[in-house]
Amino acid sequence: MTKQDARKVTIIEELMEKRITADQAAKLLELSVRQIKKIKAQALSDGIMSILHKSRGCKPANTLDTATSAAIIQLSKKELREYNFTHTADVLAEERGIFVSVSTVARYLKEQGIRSPKAKRRPKKHRSRDARLHEGAMAQMDASTFDWLGTGSYLHLHGAIDAATGRILALHFEKEETFEGYCELMFQMNHDTHLPREFDTDGRTVFSYDSVKKQKLTIAEELAGKREKQPHFARALQELRILLIIAGSAQAKGAIERLWGTLQDRLPKDMKRNGITSREQANAFLKDYISYYNRKFSVPAAKKEKYYLPKQDPALMQVIFSRQETRKIDTGLSFSYGGKKYRLPRYSDDQRVSPSVHDTIVVACSEQIGIKVLYKGLVITPEVLSAVPNKRRTPQPKMKTSVQNNSASSQIPANSNSPWHIYKPKRSTLTGSRRG
Repeated sequence: MTKQDARKVTIIEELMEKRITADQAAKLLELSVRQIKKIKAQALSDGIMSILHKSRGCKPANTLDTATSAAIIQLSKKELREYNFTHTADVLAEERGIFVSVSTVARYLKEQGIRSPKAKRRPKKHRSRDARLHEGAMAQMDASTFDWLGTGSYLHLHGAIDAATGRILALHFEKEETFEGYCELMFQMNHDTHLPREFDTDGRTVFSYDSVKKQKLTIAEELAGKREKQPHFARALQELRILLIIAGSAQAKGAIERLWGTLQDRLPKDMKRNGITSREQANAFLKDYISYYNRKFSVPAAKKEKYYLPKQDPALMQVIFSRQETRKIDTGLSFSYGGKKYRLPRYSDDQRVSPSVHDTIVVACSEQIGIKVLYKGLVITPEVLSAVPNKRRTPQPKMKTSVQNNSASSQIPANSNSPWHIYKPKRSTLTGSRRG
């Protein structure tokens, strides 16, 4: 049973036990209420397993017979040993009268451990997309790793380009492809009033979590309205109401891929000619280089009207594009973050801050803003609480003891000021008489 089948069975069982309604089951299975009622009636009459597809475990009607599949494998191991899968399918059809597709030949041979001696990926078909008519309607964002300085130290160049004009909106060098690098692009675009309405990116975890590997929400969490966790960058774009589009291939964001080809050919030569040898110098050089590139290579949009978003408050942008995590206010009206204790001040911007125990706050952290707290519409700078030193007991010196006649009463403390120093217990006399 697949995970999808198990999920369907679980939801219908919950429906039969009246833990959820038909409307909720229809929403979870993406079916109509009428279909859900039919499935429920079938499960009640024929059992819960009857709701699964009837062809499970059955042999497909178009499966090759055993003799044909054995002949294909035998020919591929001997006469057609050095043939690739496409050539093998051609020979089988033209000379042996066995008409099978290339994918069928590949599947049967791969199951036997036979690989194509000249494997070549088939070119994928990509439907061309109409260019955007307005500048600022959509931008493509990506990063390229290359020996930009010509020193063998590979850097990651983060960039954004307008899809309608081919105009570079922002560029920034980092040692790795990071969340901070893409945030710097957003700060540059906002400074120049070039915030687009949509972004087309790849499936990096900076933009989107892998839906196959990430932990799925349970049925109860879905019913409770809980949303799946988002990356920080995707959450920030959502706050600005900027649409994020995840491209399924490099061809889907061809504008920025062509930009990397041009920059990898030209930019290292231009930086070498200008004596650029460090990442800091390269980032400073990019400010003038973007203007040079746009004058030379950008083209006018089909329509003159620009669709850029209004410029945002730079301080607000730094808060939005930060790493944000939730915390709970403890009984001491404080919270922990990064191994330190913090508390909220009594006033922030002349407004009284009155947190309660177990209130949820959002802690925002970045290089630009440090640590801030988002609470009830306020951006608050928390106060660091000094750590309380652990009080350790001073180890007492061990008392010297002397053992005489194996008697505990002979242990006299070495400290002469102790009242036990002058105490001498009486020795008990053991008699042979028994007590009645």
